[in-house]
Amino acid sequence: MHIKFKKIQFKKVSRVLFIAATVFSMAQLQNAAAQQGIHGQTRELDLSREKPDWQSVIGGNAVAPATETSYGIAVLSDGRMLSACTSGGNVIWKKGVSGRPSKYFTVHEDFIYVVTNDKKITLVNQSGLSLWTAENSFRITENPVIANDGRIFVHGERNLSCFGINGIRKWQIDTPRIAELPTCVFNDGSVAVFLEAKENGKSICKRYSRFGEAMEELIFSDEVVLAVTCDKGILVALANGSIGLVSISKGSAESPWIQKSYIESGAFAICYSDATEDVAFMFQTGGRTTVIVLKAETGEFLTQFTVGGISKSELQLARSTKSGFFIADGNTAMEFSEDGIVYWTAKLPDKSRWNYLYYTESSHLILCMNDWVLRSYHTMQTPKPARLEPEKIEQSDSDEEEENAPKFTLDTFDDAVKEQKLSELDRELGIRMFTDDELDEAERHLAKGDYGPLEAEYQRGIKSELKSYEATFYTKNPSQSFFAKNPSYTQRLIKMTAQIGCAEFTKDFTFLLRNEKDPQLLTALVYSSGKQSYDPDGDILTSYEIVMRNSGLNSNEALLKNICDATFDICKYMGRPALNKHGKEILTHLYSPAYPKPVRDYARKTFEKFTKLNM
Repeated sequence: MHIKFKKIQFKKVSRVLFIAATVFSMAQLQNAAAQQGIHGQTRELDLSREKPDWQSVIGGNAVAPATETSYGIAVLSDGRMLSACTSGGNVIWKKGVSGRPSKYFTVHEDFIYVVTNDKKITLVNQSGLSLWTAENSFRITENPVIANDGRIFVHGERNLSCFGINGIRKWQIDTPRIAELPTCVFNDGSVAVFLEAKENGKSICKRYSRFGEAMEELIFSDEVVLAVTCDKGILVALANGSIGLVSISKGSAESPWIQKSYIESGAFAICYSDATEDVAFMFQTGGRTTVIVLKAETGEFLTQFTVGGISKSELQLARSTKSGFFIADGNTAMEFSEDGIVYWTAKLPDKSRWNYLYYTESSHLILCMNDWVLRSYHTMQTPKPARLEPEKIEQSDSDEEEENAPKFTLDTFDDAVKEQKLSELDRELGIRMFTDDELDEAERHLAKGDYGPLEAEYQRGIKSELKSYEATFYTKNPSQSFFAKNPSYTQRLIKMTAQIGCAEFTKDFTFLLRNEKDPQLLTALVYSSGKQSYDPDGDILTSYEIVMRNSGLNSNEALLKNICDATFDICKYMGRPALNKHGKEILTHLYSPAYPKPVRDYARKTFEKFTKLNM
């Protein structure tokens, strides 16, 4: 089948965003649905009559939907209790939270971000241990949003804040009143907030750098009703039925694609699949739900179909799954493939009996009942997901003039952190990017917080210096480098790298720990990498194990005690899996007779500190 389109174009003129959209005709989409078809037998469930495969009691009624982790389910209750259980319903831990829980609750890479007392954020690791609580000066009105480098964004009615992985606030800015849409993160790490005010009914989006600097102001061709972050940029749905992607290219916003559906109302759900990199936009059409599936990166049309009616006003959850997409309102839940095959539908218990629901990757529908119980229903064995190929698209001749028309761009903004070009001599000798006074000032700012755009300067200098430092290990004599001959400066640089409060330098710590031979600098690297604490892949802990294989360091008590402390800090932050996989082995090794008695005693006391944590 061939579908004929008009040429897609996204125009930007003088900081204003205009969207010219391709139109999917009713006939085209109905024809696509007819050809795709809906095959197979749908499993029909009535959960009022089904027996749950497991139940688990939590410490109160859920204040937010349960959410999924790699180890199972986490749920927050009004009894100030955070509970975690396996996918089979076995309780792993229950921990109290300090303050009144709110409905704003996020899980990202097994870290749990809990908003309490409207203004506080608490970071909880996968062992249920509260790592830090950050105070915020305004009432938070959204789920915390986590960027790729670990920084955390939250907004209020007229404010936007950013916190580091260490809980220190990096910046806070005032904004115009923000609409009831989430903070979104562009593909370059910059941030988008959608404003409540409109320009002639058209939504306004303000873009800020990750360092809190005001950048572009974007005006859409209509009201934005939905916005979702994906790794390609921000997927948007407009009130007039348009759907599209906005991303950053060469420093400014543009739209790789935008489409106009025949449906004259906005999509009520957007589901992006990390597995297939496809996106489903869901519309309410009469008593049915119309789903349009496209390639997220290019906007190429894949298919369109309808499924059973889901009430837009009662939507509970819409998400991608391993097999396709899940959607539910207060009465009905269902899962279907990307090509429209409905695997199962479920009639839900009366809404008065439950507060929230969630659907897991292992095909369990979790209901948070209002009697303090989680109920899980296994809906099906997970089928193999379908992979759709884009429809062939022909461009109409009438659009040749539009294709050849000149394209205008917004004012461009260079990335705040640019890679510096260094000569071979520079790499061998090193460059001192920071004076002593600048290091003093940076340490004060990083410890206090609210340093805002200064972070761009700090990161630029750190990246340049680390590149030079790492390059010295490819020279004939690293011991003659600037960094080796200026250990005090290098130690302060390493400390600053940990203080910056983002995950960007974890690989640098790993490389330097495995290559540095100078005991003084190696001790500084161990200490600072432990203070950073973030080690999601266990690479830093593995580096400690490599360091300990150097028999020449067996009597270096300062270094070995630092390894004990750093191991404790990282395992405390990352949780029990890090302790079981690396921490216990490191401390057990340091407890062996090959090491001095003070080191063995210190390793034993570090074990005792873990016992007191009760992870």
